[in-house]
Amino acid sequence: MQILNLVISMYRITNRQQVQLDELKAHHLYGCSPIDWLKESVEPFPKYRLGPAEEVWADKEDRYQPSHFSKKIGFSKIVTYYYKYQRNKGRTVDQRIYEKWEERYPFVKKVLEGDPQAWRMAVKKYGQFHRNPSLAKAYSLYVYSNIVECDVYLHTLENVIPYQIEKVTKRGNLRYHIFPKMKRIELYEMYVYSCLNKVIIDLLAVLPCHTIFINGVYGDGYDVEPIISSVIERKKFQQYRCPKRTLQRHRLLVTFKKRSGFCVLNRVYSPRILYDKEDC
Repeated sequence: MQILNLVISMYRITNRQQVQLDELKAHHLYGCSPIDWLKESVEPFPKYRLGPAEEVWADKEDRYQPSHFSKKIGFSKIVTYYYKYQRNKGRTVDQRIYEKWEERYPFVKKVLEGDPQAWRMAVKKYGQFHRNPSLAKAYSLYVYSNIVECDVYLHTLENVIPYQIEKVTKRGNLRYHIFPKMKRIELYEMYVYSCLNKVIIDLLAVLPCHTIFINGVYGDGYDVEPIISSVIERKKFQQYRCPKRTLQRHRLLVTFKKRSGFCVLNRVYSPRILYDKEDC
């Protein structure tokens, strides 16, 4: 035992390898900025009134009372011209803000109305998870009223978790050690939960949905094997540092074995099936 501990102490994992392993279980720690679509739909200010930037300088101009001496030397004219210049500058800023809001409003309205195409566009434009190829291979998104159903096509254990770990000796020499099978399976479990959490966080941030049905699957669009399925309700959602604990607080279908990993599921949660049963 002492000899084994001595051998282990002679090696340490390289920083590069440690960063790669840490990233696999940290996807959920980086969420995108939430969007308040109701707030986005509200006019920034009444169209035919002064905007906030112009109003500041208009108020200063109205309250400006030059002294007799400043009028006499012409300084008051310079101040008045300055206020008018800043007021015109503020008006330009306000016009740009309002024009940008007018241009964006039709899209915001469609999002609030639950238009499926607008929701997909919102995810594509503001979501982050689909931009990271290391998170998953692909995604499919379906919209039903205020409900989102998302299939996450996960990378397999063989494609994500390395077989060997890069380590360095005290003398600075690189060595490659076999990554124990159960450790690889354990890390892969963390990766799966982290990926699903990241997708959930992004969807809740960029869509005004009430419920998310999310499935982690293997395969492609034609041959799919689900390994995990969950139903997330916005009003009950609370993100924990441990992504597994987060999903366990909601409806969850999963079978995981320490020696073999995830098992393929025979069924998954479906919006139509679940809500039809609850209505009966």
